Amino acid sequence: MTHKKIKAEEGKIFVRIHDGFKMSNEITLGYDYSTGVKREDKEEYYRQEDAPETELELELEKDSD
Repeated sequence: MTHKKIKAEEGKIFVRIHDGFKMSNEITLGYDYSTGVKREDKEEYYRQEDAPETELELELEKDSD
């Protein structure tokens, strides 16, 4: 498998669509086990959202989900 790095637009982060898991502005696609089975990660499994202004804001968003 070839790993692929993808980078979000300026001021954005990636969010995994099926569970809303927030990631950074750059991720490496590989194998994903978040659905309970091994699958090849694809760009279309993620959407871009505005990045939180601080790490604390990101933690608060996780806690509210």
